[in-house]
Amino acid sequence: MLLREKILLGVFVLFMCWSPAIPSFVFGQEPRNVKEDTSQTARTKMGLPELIRLALKQNPGLSAIRKEVEVADQGILAAKGEHFGRINLEASDFTYGPDNLPLAMKTLIVEQGRIVRDGAGEHNNNLFSFGGTISIPLYTGGRITNQVRVEELGKELAAHRVAHTRDELIFNVASVYYNILKIQDFIRATQKSKEQLLESKRVVHRRFSVGKAAKVDVLKVNTRLASVKQLLIRFLNARKVLHGVLEVLLGEKVGVSRFVVSGDLRSTSTSLTEQLSLQQVQQQALHRRPELLVVKKEVEMQEKRIRIRFAEHLPNISVKGQAQGVTGDNSKLFAQQFAGVFFSIPLFAGGTIDAKVSQERLRFTKLQHTFTQLTLTITQEVQAAYLNMLEAEQRIAAAQAALDEGKEVLRIEALKVREGKSIIENLLDAQTAQLQAEQNFSAAVADYQIQLMALKKAIGQIEV
Repeated sequence: MLLREKILLGVFVLFMCWSPAIPSFVFGQEPRNVKEDTSQTARTKMGLPELIRLALKQNPGLSAIRKEVEVADQGILAAKGEHFGRINLEASDFTYGPDNLPLAMKTLIVEQGRIVRDGAGEHNNNLFSFGGTISIPLYTGGRITNQVRVEELGKELAAHRVAHTRDELIFNVASVYYNILKIQDFIRATQKSKEQLLESKRVVHRRFSVGKAAKVDVLKVNTRLASVKQLLIRFLNARKVLHGVLEVLLGEKVGVSRFVVSGDLRSTSTSLTEQLSLQQVQQQALHRRPELLVVKKEVEMQEKRIRIRFAEHLPNISVKGQAQGVTGDNSKLFAQQFAGVFFSIPLFAGGTIDAKVSQERLRFTKLQHTFTQLTLTITQEVQAAYLNMLEAEQRIAAAQAALDEGKEVLRIEALKVREGKSIIENLLDAQTAQLQAEQNFSAAVADYQIQLMALKKAIGQIEV
């Protein structure tokens, strides 16, 4: 029985080894000719312009703000409709008690000063009333005209809010995009450092095996290698987090995006269309910033609201007409109608109109102060963005010089270690410095691009 089990086990192992359905990595081998997941191959590579266009199309926050423009359109139509007045049709059917019929529905017969017959029994108790009214304003003290203008300004205000939200979205997408490229550069530099450390580890192990290196040198290389591996894991996780942020900005589901971020941070050439001084940039911002334009429109709207409130002091003139008929099942039609011009002027309102006008004027003063404060804030934001851009530009040159020197130092130290003319600490220090220089350069380039986009946003001229 034991022999039979051994034979069956041998046949099973032989079958497993020869079966093409079993992947090679089960036996500790590297998989070969493994096809990538279709969900990965189907994803589109997208640069910054494509990402921005997708965000402008799909971002739900921007879509919600755009609806304000449509709401304002309907407000304009509603305000203009006040010019045309109102036409109402009315109809009713009532049931009265025998003694409660309207006087108009009773036929009175009077003989020698006394009622012989009131006619109540000649009708049933159901009365039907129908008619209509018409009212057309002729003069309202400018209330309707000013309200129309308020709604039109509201539409312009909504458009400026859309522009502000759009600029914020573009800046956020660009900021995340450049940070992703920066992290990808960090990952490449860290992987390169890892490969260099693996080579250093191989050299030190070889020297240690022949007695030319101490055990502590091996431990130092292993410690540094473990540190670099942990750094690589942290960068990979940071890239995933940034991808999630970008997916939210694009209106995509987190973790199931249909795109791959493409681009090379060091080949970006975004720049201002023209070189301007700080004062020129600040002046442009005061004419272009959507937030400032929003407050300007709010000030204009508040002026119109003051006029609307003050119009309550002025008379109202309108044309009104009414036609109405009343009948019952067994009665004749009793009809009445009238038409004319009506004039109404408020004489006393307990001070409520003056209080409302004062309230609107105080709001107007508040908006003026808000406009002044926002002007100062925008001027400071432009200055900060302008100086930050210049600082980032200077950092690029310094980081490039440090990177070139770090590469040369690392090359020399690696050569000296191979020839046994230097200690391992110098090589590890050179590798650390070179990795830091790589990161500093990538960070400087990314910061420059972000600050350049921040300056465009501060000016109010972000374009796709």
